[in-house]
Amino acid sequence: MRTLYLIRHGEVTGGAHRCISRTDLPLSAQGRAQAEALSRFLQKHPVSAVFSSPASRCTETAALLDGAPPAVLCEALREVDVGQWENLTFEEIRARFPEDYRARGEHIGTAAPPGGKSFLAAGQRMDACLRALLSGTQGDLAVVSHGGILRGFLCLALGLSPDEVFSLRQPRGGMSTLAFDGETFRVLSVGCKPQPFPGDEEIRQLLTRCATPEPVIAHSRSVAAKALALAEHAPEPVDRDMLRAACLLHDLCRAEGRGHAEKGASLLDAQGYPALSRIVAQHHDLHADAGAEAELLYLADKLTRGCEDVPLEARFEASRAKCASLEAQEAWSRRYADALRLAQKYQMKEE
Repeated sequence: MRTLYLIRHGEVTGGAHRCISRTDLPLSAQGRAQAEALSRFLQKHPVSAVFSSPASRCTETAALLDGAPPAVLCEALREVDVGQWENLTFEEIRARFPEDYRARGEHIGTAAPPGGKSFLAAGQRMDACLRALLSGTQGDLAVVSHGGILRGFLCLALGLSPDEVFSLRQPRGGMSTLAFDGETFRVLSVGCKPQPFPGDEEIRQLLTRCATPEPVIAHSRSVAAKALALAEHAPEPVDRDMLRAACLLHDLCRAEGRGHAEKGASLLDAQGYPALSRIVAQHHDLHADAGAEAELLYLADKLTRGCEDVPLEARFEASRAKCASLEAQEAWSRRYADALRLAQKYQMKEE
């Protein structure tokens, strides 16, 4: 069984909010950092060969994979050709090609822009290319390509409708892992960053991007300190680095109001952090199968009001008055019961 690492190039400079395929764009500083993270992963998971799209954003990513073999350029790994839409904003496309824009909106995977190709056609091109590359090599391979063609190929590998291409996350600097038995591709993961949680600089960038208020950021730091202290009493292993990242980002979308837990989790998932996303999603309501990191975040958040410690009883009494409906009262009771159970599990005594 061989392993195939399908890498999307890192972040680029320019091209924001435009339809880009052939336009050559260089990596940004963040894109280079993403490539370096991929490099650290591949140093622990060595490959026998690297293949890359000839686009600069891909060749630059491949060149930063220290310790990996020099990349072999492969024309068939280029991005989905968007034809006459190249380098136009989506507002310009909608105004100049209204019928084509509508048709592609209805069948995103199979409808092609004028003069261009569909996601399905690009996915078929990549499938043929990968099979040819695998037949002429041995060992595990890394392939550096683009989000559109990778989505098209993964739809084929997963047996999805081509119109589901955008249900597949493909963050820049992310990676999908497949196994190949000589005939069939088996998808092991889709669009994940090489590390399961962001580092401090990316955490800062995410908070800035979401305009997270400074008091909320300070609260999240206090929650992290509380959760890490509680982890000392955990009856099971705790990934302390994952826990810290989840605490620092749990209120990422707090400025958006209602549903901020789900919105933050969705954003983190799209960024290539599915495990972190699942933890953040539970900081209001725990799942039955919640792990230690999700439990500790949940409990620490309930024990922290602003940047100050607060007893569970006082925290929940203050929120009980807001429960106007029977459904809200039931949710309150469930959350309080979960918090009390976790306080006992993590050997916390109420003051």
